[in-house]
This record gives sequence, C-alpha cells and structure tokens, in this order.
Amino acid sequence: MQNRHNAHNSQRPKIHGHRGARGLYPENTLKSVSSAVKLGSDAVEIDVWVSQDDRLIVHHDPRLSPAIARDASGAWVEKEWPIRDLKAAELSRYDVGRMNPKSDYASQFPEQTSCDGQHIPSLEDIVGQLREINADIEINIELKSAPGEPSLMPPFEQYIEIAAREISSLGIIDRALVQSFDWRLPLGIKCMLPGLKIGLLSDQRGQYGLSEDGKSPCHDSKSTATSIRLKDLPGIVGDLGANIWSPNFTDIETESLSKAHQLGLEVCVWTVNHVQHMRDMIDLGVDIITTDYPDRLTALRPKRTNPR
Repeated sequence: MQNRHNAHNSQRPKIHGHRGARGLYPENTLKSVSSAVKLGSDAVEIDVWVSQDDRLIVHHDPRLSPAIARDASGAWVEKEWPIRDLKAAELSRYDVGRMNPKSDYASQFPEQTSCDGQHIPSLEDIVGQLREINADIEINIELKSAPGEPSLMPPFEQYIEIAAREISSLGIIDRALVQSFDWRLPLGIKCMLPGLKIGLLSDQRGQYGLSEDGKSPCHDSKSTATSIRLKDLPGIVGDLGANIWSPNFTDIETESLSKAHQLGLEVCVWTVNHVQHMRDMIDLGVDIITTDYPDRLTALRPKRTNPR
C-alpha cells in the first residue's frame, strides 16, 4: 500500500476530490473515485445515505435523481424513490454513469466524461475499490441528513450505530474523516469510535443539529445553537471536540482561519473549482481544499507551496 504520509501528501493544502472528481467523471461512482486518486487527490470525498437494509450507500441526493439515474432498461427514472426505501442490492442496479442531457445539472459540468455502467455503490464498494488500486488515502465521508423529513433516514441514534459499525467493520477508522452539516452525527460516532477523525461542516444555514442549549451528544458547549455566528464557529467547533472545521470557502477569512489554527483545528474549505479561488485559498493558508477538479489543484499546488 502507498504511504499516506509520503512527500506528496506532506504538501499543503491537501486535496480532497469532491464526490471523487465530479467535474470530470460521474459523481460518487467507482470511476470518479479511482480517477480522483490518479489525479493526485490526498482524499476522496463521498456522500452517504442509509438504505432500507441499513447499508451505507454512496449518493448525494436523498432520492434517486432523474438527472443522473437510469433503470435496468436504460430509461431515466421518473419516480424519485428515497434511498431509505430501497435495499443496497436494488440501488446497485441503477446506472449513474452519465448526466441526463435534458437536465439543468448537465450544463453545470460540460467537461464530465460519461461512463455508462457505473452503478450506485456502497461505502464497502468504495473501500474495496481503493484497496484494489492500492490507494491508501483518506476517505472523507459526508453523512447526509434530512431532519425535516425523518422518513429519509434512520432515527438519529440508529444512524450513528449503523455508521460506526460499518466504519469499524471495514477497518477504516484510521483513514476516515466523517463530516456532516448535522453535527450530531459525527460527534455521536466519535463517542463510539474515539480514534475517528471528524469534521463539522458549516455554511451559516442554521443550528447544525445542536439542541437549543447547544449541547452535542457527548460534549457540553457554552454557546447556544441560536447564537452561532461566523466569527464564533471556530471556537464552537473546537469546544465540541472536532478535529476539522469545514466552512464554505466564501466564509473563510484571515481572522477565523487564524483562530481555528490557534485552537488546533485544520480548516477544510469547500467546494473550490475556479483556479483563481484555488490560488486565493492557497495564499490564505487553508489546510484542505475540496474540489470537483483535483487535476486543476494538483497542477497548481507545487508551484505555490513547499512541503512542510
């Protein structure tokens, strides 16, 4: 296996391939993940929901999307079945190897190469693929959540147990980063797997799943959920015991980055696709950049940074 801590990976910022390499290959597929590795990513970022049979399924939307999913006959899906309503084996039959040319989504990624025959994978499939190509890199797992639609996910405590069990059984505790906008999920899993690295995603949308008194499943916080402001986020993330703060790249600036670093946090910004924005983030000094185009960042990084 390759060494995750070799000279290449010691460079900053680290590159996390978003949904694999979404700008170039169909998102959250084995092809996209393997391509992100070949393009120099230090980690692959994937989205996860839970199937009817309690498997972790790699898919961004809570339902099958007519923008990317085709059934066994090759027809674009019309009924948007919830991922939670189907078993892993059923989900694996849907082809997500190209974008529906009639969808608005297709126009967003004109460079994406279609790869027919790429099916919805499970987390186990992704881990198996990485082992098959001898890629000993990190796996950035974003646990998706739908608090307003509880039927789309298991009950909160059950979700935590399912995720913790599968991450442990797959033997990836030491190479996984678990993140979510629903902060209860990574914080709860870390209670069960103390050695796991976790990140808290933010974009100023709301309460991030915290209770009204600002408490997480395992940690007390002095801040209330309703008082969270951008300048407060590094302190709250550190107070909750996370390893990484993951803000939208448009929310980061020198003061909050410096505060995060003072607290021992790494800062992982998302989703940075334009070269000038990549340059801005590199010059600012963020630790990790998540991008749909790892090739652009790989080409840029050696010219602007030195190994530490």
